[in-house]
Amino acid sequence: MTRPGTQVLPRRWWALLLGAGVILLVLGAVMAVTYSLAFVQRGETPGGLSLPFVDAYPTTTDVLLPPFGAFLVGGCLTFIGELQRRGAIVRGYGNNIALFRPLGLVMHAFWIVVSLAVWVAIVPLTLSKASLDQAASPSLSNLDGGSDVVFLLGVYGGLVGAITGALVGSWVKKAWYLRTEQRLGPPDPGTRSPGWWTFTYYWRADVWLVALGGLLLGVVPLPWFLGSTTAAVVTAGIGMVLAVAGLASSTQYRRSGMPLGTGSSLTGGATTEAGPDPTPTRRNRHRQP
Repeated sequence: MTRPGTQVLPRRWWALLLGAGVILLVLGAVMAVTYSLAFVQRGETPGGLSLPFVDAYPTTTDVLLPPFGAFLVGGCLTFIGELQRRGAIVRGYGNNIALFRPLGLVMHAFWIVVSLAVWVAIVPLTLSKASLDQAASPSLSNLDGGSDVVFLLGVYGGLVGAITGALVGSWVKKAWYLRTEQRLGPPDPGTRSPGWWTFTYYWRADVWLVALGGLLLGVVPLPWFLGSTTAAVVTAGIGMVLAVAGLASSTQYRRSGMPLGTGSSLTGGATTEAGPDPTPTRRNRHRQP
């Protein structure tokens, strides 16, 4: 039952949203592989390329836009569909509140492994094969700092690295929270810290930090492969600092006073929600089962 002034968004479209989102994500992955291979081998294709949504003689940006468009739209649809499959979105009081069943730790870990496997296939395995080809035919090698191959590997390797980092940060946040809850019980919303509420709940900045660290760590093999040890070490160092900072702050989520399985849209103002004495209406709204 919802309170006056609130509205539960219909859940009947979750299957359609989720299905369309997954299809677009798969389509984006297929386009990313197909377009990238065709682009780096375009010198062997007389008359230019024949690919949907791009010109016969595309730029690097041209071959990135269609996959990323599919990733963006597909990701949004998948996110909303999966959220509604496992819960509900309540609209009211100037923002939207999501209440959902959190993904289990084992299944969460499975998606981390999948994401990591995709990254290994994109960056280390591709560079390993390129290294063998380069050794066999040094004169035909096109792997240098300005090559299209390295640029595309950096874009997709960094993207998957960021996704892997976000998954790891979210898993650590969830596991630490559940472990602490077993010892101390659920958090008391009345003792929430406004700072940690804003940082770890409203903005999810802890997970974003780990994702940014994952992005940098995801591209570390590229400067290393190109012989720039200094760039690799600096990139890895910054990535590790960001990831560790994000993971450390994710262990403080309990201090936000919020349970798992809830989130607030970036509208409505964080100041009111994060206040030391929230109104009973808002407090109860967050604690709906």
